[in-house]
Amino acid sequence: MRVAESSDLLRISPFTSGKYEELSLATLTAYAVYWLSQWGLPTTLENIAVLNFKLFPTKFAMVGWAEFPDVNRTNRSVLQMRPKYRNFATSITNKGVFLNERGIAEAQSLIAKLGTPTFSDGSSPAIEMPIARVRGSGRPTTVHPEDLVAKLRKSRLFQMHKSDQWAEAEPIDLINFLEVYDHTPSDEKRRRLREFQMAANELKDHEVQKFLEALSLRFKTYLHK
Repeated sequence: MRVAESSDLLRISPFTSGKYEELSLATLTAYAVYWLSQWGLPTTLENIAVLNFKLFPTKFAMVGWAEFPDVNRTNRSVLQMRPKYRNFATSITNKGVFLNERGIAEAQSLIAKLGTPTFSDGSSPAIEMPIARVRGSGRPTTVHPEDLVAKLRKSRLFQMHKSDQWAEAEPIDLINFLEVYDHTPSDEKRRRLREFQMAANELKDHEVQKFLEALSLRFKTYLHK
């Protein structure tokens, strides 16, 4: 079984409250955003609120209406995740919430404690492509060309390029694709991009090569500022 659409979130089973009661709302929300990204679902406030509620009901249920999610509480936790506060993620109105390296590390740390989500029947949703775990240096550990290209194909930017949304691509999409910060030096951003280019060249994946050429052209000014 797998999570294929937003309605599948309703089948997610909650964790035992004692396992997460002491954790911050921002950390729990980073976990939810991470899994929405893994499953290829939009990281909208609505989807995050539902998954937060399904995973951590005692933290994200509406006061007085325990059978419904508290969207306001999730919204506050998303605000806490912004760079100005916990620095776990960035958010774009009508597009979603996007974890940065610190947010990914926070989510993965919680995965080590809680494990992965499960459905109410005990089965585990399929995991399409794990986000690269980061080292202390902040660099991803992924080294195999096949892994890099598979990860690229699951990215928001690649999906935008394949659809009619390419004109809407913004620097924040590139930042999340490369798993860097806005203030990361430009040469490091270009180095990350070269890793994908080398992987695509090694595998002779022409579709990915064309995408990376288009990406380099679209964000040329940003990558060299």
